[in-house]
Amino acid sequence: MKRKQNGLFVLLFCFVAALCPAEEMLSSLLAGYLRNDLDLQKLSAEAQKQLLEQKATKISNGFSFQLESGTIEFRPGSDSYVTFRPSASISIPQASNLVFTLSSSVRFDDNDKNDTFSNTKLSVSIDLYSDAMQKRKITLMKAERAVLEARRKLQDGFLSAEKDFYTSLKKLYNTAIEITSAQNDLYDDQLSLETIKAQGYQQTSPKFRSANMKVLSDQHTIQTKQRELERETKIFASRCGVAYDGKDALGFLPRAIPDVQAVDVLSFSKDSYTGIESAVWTKRINELSREADKSVNISANAGYTFNNSATDSDTVDAGATFKWHDTGLKVTTGVEVPVDGDDKMPVYSLGLSFTPTPFRLAKISEQEKQLAREQEDLAIKSAENTYDTSVISQQTALEDLRWTRQSNEELYDMYVAQEKELARYYKAGVITESEYRAALVNRENYRMKLIINAIDMILYNQETTLLFHRDEELYNGKENKN
Repeated sequence: MKRKQNGLFVLLFCFVAALCPAEEMLSSLLAGYLRNDLDLQKLSAEAQKQLLEQKATKISNGFSFQLESGTIEFRPGSDSYVTFRPSASISIPQASNLVFTLSSSVRFDDNDKNDTFSNTKLSVSIDLYSDAMQKRKITLMKAERAVLEARRKLQDGFLSAEKDFYTSLKKLYNTAIEITSAQNDLYDDQLSLETIKAQGYQQTSPKFRSANMKVLSDQHTIQTKQRELERETKIFASRCGVAYDGKDALGFLPRAIPDVQAVDVLSFSKDSYTGIESAVWTKRINELSREADKSVNISANAGYTFNNSATDSDTVDAGATFKWHDTGLKVTTGVEVPVDGDDKMPVYSLGLSFTPTPFRLAKISEQEKQLAREQEDLAIKSAENTYDTSVISQQTALEDLRWTRQSNEELYDMYVAQEKELARYYKAGVITESEYRAALVNRENYRMKLIINAIDMILYNQETTLLFHRDEELYNGKENKN
């Protein structure tokens, strides 16, 4: 009875597995696997988060309007009064940091029926030469880059999840091959043991005990592998979100894996190679940051003040600020010119500040920038070298896959023909069951090896694709299904 059961093991796999449409079953398992992948859910949430942060960055670095009451002071009692300095400002960073400001000093006094407004000022300021515009551009570029990288990670996450799916499936097929091979060894060892029995050896004899130990060892190996296959299949089914009763792992596996066309590594642009693209972007954004770090900043402002307390008249105001970062020098100038009143002498202002530390650090900072440029260039060259190695590696891997596939197809066709021929001989009693069963097992082993070859080609396509960014798919809303 055991021999019959062992002899039918492979056939059971063939007929039971054939009951399910292979491609539909595979698609259903893969869809469930991706749906239950928590890493994909995390990557999706991160992409949405980065998109929200980009929107916040655009708002923070765009047009803004501000109202402010200023500090309110009040005094109760017979001489009560309230003073405050309200202001309103409009900021347009994208227009050279253009800012419009309106402010005034207000005093409400019980002893004076007329409310007092003084220092009502309308002013405008703008950067004539500064790094503000460039730094704003860099901030927006980094925010956009963060969104792009989050989307890329999600895109690659799908491929990586598919890769894990097929890797797990390949492991199950390999275990199935180990089981069928081990059962064939068991059957041969059982025949050897029966032969020893027929030769009259006693159970206590070394030869009998040695042969019996082989049989027991084979049985243990099969049981261990079967339990491993059932356990791993149960885990796999759970990750795919499908029901599995844990009784027939081989019957649960897809009967076949659809063949896919090999991806040519040279079909991708060299510039889209992940290492090169990242190194080039890093150099670009860092170079923009270095260029934005201007040593000199100049800004100017102009305005009109009603009832200027400094001149007791309306004034036309103008001013400028000069900063020389490399020397730590800052100069602030201003002038208020009265437009009415007896005294029309303008009021001038001048402010100076000096910090020696930036002057001492300027040369070191420039040396650091030069070293950073050299490191970035080296990073690009290193990435280009890695690209060349990856191309050779993938091309060689593809050649090996095709050779293995062709070799396994030839052997499979040979064992299919041999199994058909030996089946006739076995029915006619010309050959033993052992000879026929060996051909049957070899046929099924190579059939499963061809399935593994198909999986290996899918894995190769995914590994090759993951070497490159596919931004055109992001923009077109497509996903790579290699």
